[in-house]
Amino acid sequence: MSANPRLPALSGIFRLCFVSGALGGAIGLVLGTLASHLPDTAFAVPNGRTVLHTGVEILMWHAIALCALTLGGPLLGQRLARLACVIMVLGTVLFCTPVTLYALFDLKIGTLSVARLAPYGGTLLMISWLLVAASGLRKASSETL
Repeated sequence: MSANPRLPALSGIFRLCFVSGALGGAIGLVLGTLASHLPDTAFAVPNGRTVLHTGVEILMWHAIALCALTLGGPLLGQRLARLACVIMVLGTVLFCTPVTLYALFDLKIGTLSVARLAPYGGTLLMISWLLVAASGLRKASSETL
């Protein structure tokens, strides 16, 4: 018998959120490279490079957090951890996508800038972190992943 216990395989929501985090890391790397190397004229707004860097930073931190949270899910209150993961994915998409579209294209829906959606994503990210904290206070149950 090994001294290292066998860890359960990821499945369901945790697997989907792990993959989302990994893809977010890849997308963040591409966007960060663009933010660093595009000429100033490629940005649709005057401070577009800074705006895009901010979106990339949020994306990268939450990509790492998603991967870690899904791996640590079995140690936490799993229902809350799953909910936190899903809300973190939604919040990351709803924050980073509008920020990127604003910086690169100043995209508007009618007369409204898509950047106006970013606070909703940011709010979801804050809620997800509160759920992560709450899941840490819950005893991990024997339910399956």
